[in-house]
Amino acid sequence: MKKVLALIPFVLLFGKINSQTLSSGNIVVLRVGDSVATLANTGNTLALDQFTLTGTYVNSIILPKTGANAVCLSGSATSEGMLNLAGDRSAIVFFAYRTAPPFTSSISGSTSAAVNRAVVSVNNSGAASIPTFTNINFSGNNPRHVFSDGLNYWVGGGNSGIAIGRSGFNLDTLVTTSSTNTRFISNGGGQLYFATASVTPGIWRLGSGAPKNSGNIAAPYITTAGIGTGTASPYSFSMRFDSTVCYIADDRSIANGGGIQKWTRTGSTWTLAYTLGTGAGSTVGARGLAVNWTTTPPTIIATTAESTLNRIIRINDTSASVTAVTLAIATSNTIFRGVAYTPGTTTLPVKFTHFKAALQNNETILNWGTSSEINNKGFEIEKSLDGENFESIGFVAGKGNSNKINKYAFVDPNYSAATQYYRLKQIDFDGNFEYSNQLTVSNQEDPIFNISPNPFENEISIMGSNNEEKINAEIIDINGKVKISATGNGNVSLNANELANGIYFIRVNNGEKVFVKRIIKN
Repeated sequence: MKKVLALIPFVLLFGKINSQTLSSGNIVVLRVGDSVATLANTGNTLALDQFTLTGTYVNSIILPKTGANAVCLSGSATSEGMLNLAGDRSAIVFFAYRTAPPFTSSISGSTSAAVNRAVVSVNNSGAASIPTFTNINFSGNNPRHVFSDGLNYWVGGGNSGIAIGRSGFNLDTLVTTSSTNTRFISNGGGQLYFATASVTPGIWRLGSGAPKNSGNIAAPYITTAGIGTGTASPYSFSMRFDSTVCYIADDRSIANGGGIQKWTRTGSTWTLAYTLGTGAGSTVGARGLAVNWTTTPPTIIATTAESTLNRIIRINDTSASVTAVTLAIATSNTIFRGVAYTPGTTTLPVKFTHFKAALQNNETILNWGTSSEINNKGFEIEKSLDGENFESIGFVAGKGNSNKINKYAFVDPNYSAATQYYRLKQIDFDGNFEYSNQLTVSNQEDPIFNISPNPFENEISIMGSNNEEKINAEIIDINGKVKISATGNGNVSLNANELANGIYFIRVNNGEKVFVKRIIKN
């Protein structure tokens, strides 16, 4: 993953443009245009407009339109400007052009070197930043969508495929090129999916989990081809936690199969249950979409596909015949693109403080903790020997609702000579669930050195058998190049914050013995 050029700040803070905040329980829509200048393909000013769920206007966060931090979108590219709520519910994210409007020609035809394609992140205090960008990918075509887990950013657009970056690193690593023309990306139950209208229209599964390295294969998961008349045109979508229900916005006319499609899964088969309309008398489909799965029934927010004066609508999905309610209508010389719930609206059912594993006396001991729990039935412990196919090996009851620190433990007595993988499936009382991060446990640990955690994020520690021995530790990349080294007595910590995600080796030497272990940064 390429390091951002030093002459450009890693995080370009816009600040609180007009001291406006995003309040929990509301929705936000990306507005292109300022209602004065005519929408143009050379780029337009942007704003995040906030509304309540009943359609009351709250405020607007105007994004910079001049200076080094200016961002804009085309007024004619309907696939641009899809909003997403980050997976950790900390910010609203979208993909844009990093330049002041107007550009000298059609902005989507610009090169990424001349006009960077940049992630824009806006937190609940209204502060916006550009955590990462690319000057290589999506050149000569448009940026469209981004998903973030709070640390990493997966983006896509009209070409290149799906790229990944994180704060301080460029969006230069392509995790897949299986489908290069994509429209939206999102997460369901720890798995990333994306929408495309090319080759096989529908929702595609992106590798396994949330891949961070190149070479992943993406494959069709929900095929929407053959539904309605003409070519299927899926845009934004929302997958339920257990991937048994998926809503897909299609921008074709209602008569041709457009609207908000509800798909359900039985076994491995996805079936179109019905298609929801976009309002009384409305004939158009939808593009932007967000779903609050914590309500009963699910609450759907969407933007409609009119070429002018399009709308934000709300649907409480009680049946196929429910009528969408219009919350707001775009004004002249503006257009609504993506829509999302504000940070904090759909809170995480459980906030983990840690999840660790260790081998001891031929047993694997798992420990984890939570700082808060909402509607938490408990944790199903899942194990795999290949990192992909998991099976349940036990269950630990949760605390239901709690706002204090809780600690849990589970012992797996089944010793294995192979590397073992563990994850927690946190289950709500209503049946919804989410997965924890995945742990890797190997019985090849050297008893002289304790190396943890693995996988790691920013720091990895090595502890020796006593406090007097001198330890030298090195992190080595797959080409054998030493990237980081440190020396200490008894224990050593290596700060790997600036390393790209991927596979490395750690080499530890105490003067008598050299130990090498495979490690993963994620």
